Amino acid sequence: MQPAAGRSSDAPAASPGAPHDREALNPADRLQRAQHALLSRRRLSIRLRLVASLLLCFCLCCAFAAAAKDLLGRARGKLNLLQTIERLDDRILRVRAFEDEGILSGTDIDKVLEGARDAEDLFRKEAPALQAADREVLPALLAHLGTCRRLLTAVTTQGRERGGFGVLTPTQAGELRHAEAEANRLLEAMIRRERVSLSAIFRFAETGPLVLVGILLLLFAAITYCFAKALVNPIRRFEGYTSRIAVGDFSLIGPARRYRDEFSDLAVAVNQMLAALQEQQNRLVKGARLAVVGTMTSGIAHELNNPLNNISITAETLMEESTTLTDEDRWRLLQDIYFETERASEIVKSLLDFTRQEKREMVPLELGEIILSTLRLSQNEMNINNVTVAYDVPPDLPRIQGAANQLRQVFLNLFLNAIQAMPSGGVLGVSAAVRDQAGVCVEVHDEGAGIPAEILPRIFDPFFTTKEPGKGTGLGLSVSSSIIKKLGGDIQVASELGKGTTVHVCLPRAEEQ
Repeated sequence: MQPAAGRSSDAPAASPGAPHDREALNPADRLQRAQHALLSRRRLSIRLRLVASLLLCFCLCCAFAAAAKDLLGRARGKLNLLQTIERLDDRILRVRAFEDEGILSGTDIDKVLEGARDAEDLFRKEAPALQAADREVLPALLAHLGTCRRLLTAVTTQGRERGGFGVLTPTQAGELRHAEAEANRLLEAMIRRERVSLSAIFRFAETGPLVLVGILLLLFAAITYCFAKALVNPIRRFEGYTSRIAVGDFSLIGPARRYRDEFSDLAVAVNQMLAALQEQQNRLVKGARLAVVGTMTSGIAHELNNPLNNISITAETLMEESTTLTDEDRWRLLQDIYFETERASEIVKSLLDFTRQEKREMVPLELGEIILSTLRLSQNEMNINNVTVAYDVPPDLPRIQGAANQLRQVFLNLFLNAIQAMPSGGVLGVSAAVRDQAGVCVEVHDEGAGIPAEILPRIFDPFFTTKEPGKGTGLGLSVSSSIIKKLGGDIQVASELGKGTTVHVCLPRAEEQ
């Protein structure tokens, strides 16, 4: 069984708490369910989010450009208005000064009249752009300007008719002076307000770019943070997936977010790869098991031949001497036949247990029984190679969590490797002890030649073997390592030239019910 890792944005599809649910589905159904869960969510691609972020920045810049253009237009209009007002005010002041000195000419009057007309036209045109205070005094200003224009026009007309200068009556002169004074007062106040408004526009024009830069920096920081989460976190998760794949955990990736993106598409592709790897590993494990069975075939045949020969000889003796044998002798011969039959049956049972397909369930197991049944299966190989067993497995070991046949395959690989490492005979040491509260460790030791230090890091590589051609596939330790890690355990090898090799296998304890 493959232990599932912790769930994240795209997490393993199955949780450790539901092994029976996983076993109820075949690999194809599990893959289909995981892929459907990944692809059935609403899509929100990283590309779309990137385009939306860039579009937001573009719209913000366009809005600022439009605001800047409008601001410049307003500033230009106010400057034009301010220049016209100041020019008109200057001409009115000039007319008043000339009036006081008695040297007012027709040219001066024409300039005032022209300025008054330009100002009236501009005021009417730019009235919406004026400030509220200016709009309130605008009718009064236009009225005073109209009075000035009317009286000055009358003077000009009278002067042309007389061929000289026109003369206003005292009442008209007083009215003109009052209108000029009021117009001058209103224009001065309007000039002050427009200058203040223009100064505010220029201040905003100075600070506006800085404000835009600040907003863009904040926006870029937010976009960078969001895309860091959208890109860096999934990359780290996939690094975790590759780590667990490297140790043989092929559990499928499932969704945990409400939407999918490009990494979900990658997860779909990875699931396809995981399903293919799982299938290939199953074939590899099966091939390694068959290779072990092939290695033991001659020994098993020899081991079966011994009880069969004994049964044949005993049965022949019973048939030939049936008339001369006593009941006690016949009972002893029949008992020998029964015992030899039980012996052959036990050999066949051990072989069937080893080759039988079982559900990949993690169940509590007695480690001592697994080791003893595997030793019985390899007993004939030990007899042929003159190898004895030093067995030190306490009967009160806590139960472990695992799969029986997979553990038999692991220990059989280790026992056969140890036996083959001692062609001249020796002692195969098998011991077990509780490591800590979490697990139980088994040590398998041989008295062989040992493994060179430069080769030791490669012994778990697939198809790597130090045996002669035709005597090893190089799959035994690789498959054993994969099985142990999938069961949540660990396997290590220590070796010293001339002193032998020790394999340490640690397995998790079964949870107490």
